[in-house]
Amino acid sequence: MKAKRATRYWNEMKEPKEWDELLGALIEICEPLIERMSIVPMEHVPVRIIDAMFLKSVDTLRAVLLLYSSGLPVQAQALIRILLEVRIDIELFMRACITDPVAAARKVLDATMLQKISQQRQSNFIGLSSVPGAPSREKMLEDKKALVRQYGKETAGKMRRNGFSGLSIEERASQVGLSTEYNIVYRNFSRNIHNTDYMEQLAHRGAIDKQRWQHYQDVRDDTALSTAIACTWRTAWFVDSMLERTYFDKLARYWLRCLSFKRWVREAAENVGAGKLPS
Repeated sequence: MKAKRATRYWNEMKEPKEWDELLGALIEICEPLIERMSIVPMEHVPVRIIDAMFLKSVDTLRAVLLLYSSGLPVQAQALIRILLEVRIDIELFMRACITDPVAAARKVLDATMLQKISQQRQSNFIGLSSVPGAPSREKMLEDKKALVRQYGKETAGKMRRNGFSGLSIEERASQVGLSTEYNIVYRNFSRNIHNTDYMEQLAHRGAIDKQRWQHYQDVRDDTALSTAIACTWRTAWFVDSMLERTYFDKLARYWLRCLSFKRWVREAAENVGAGKLPS
């Protein structure tokens, strides 16, 4: 039954083979970039942070492809939100690195520590003693106090909630000029995470007219996949800019391929991805 549903959905999509090939081609371009990043020494902390963000982006794009090919486009929406957030964060982090890479990396690590300590406090530190080498409850609470003293209570609170920038995702999107994309894609796809979109869940049972439902799916999927590709493409471009533009030509040709694809939604992808080819 599951296989039949996946086949039916994939067949109902417009140009499913082309979307599959387009997603796969970007993942293939990213593979050697991932390999190049893997050989950077661990002590180069800012590069390793960018490496982690890039890995997350590429692996999330793989998962989007798997979900779509399994007939689960609604479930893929949560992952496309992740791709947009990673694309925003990597740009903000690289901007911070231009000013002071050591301070930028330190802030990422401190924000991560504040978040982990908060998670432990919420669970009353249950299970901490079963993890070999884990810090004690007392040590974690002392570390938190030190970080609050360093950054101040208000800033430390923002870092705990929102990460190294201290900004909400809406504020971060605004910082990099992606407020429209945040409002259209991120907020729209949030409805199936924090609630249930009953139309999407029941449409195949006849909740709405079949023709209207097909049109809705076409617009949703073209926008979603264009956004997903643009997010990972731009993240790859940021990584390649650190590697002396080794894969610039491949990334540029790929973007032109996207622009020539008739299902590509330029309005969704232009700002997220390239806007214009980088010079």
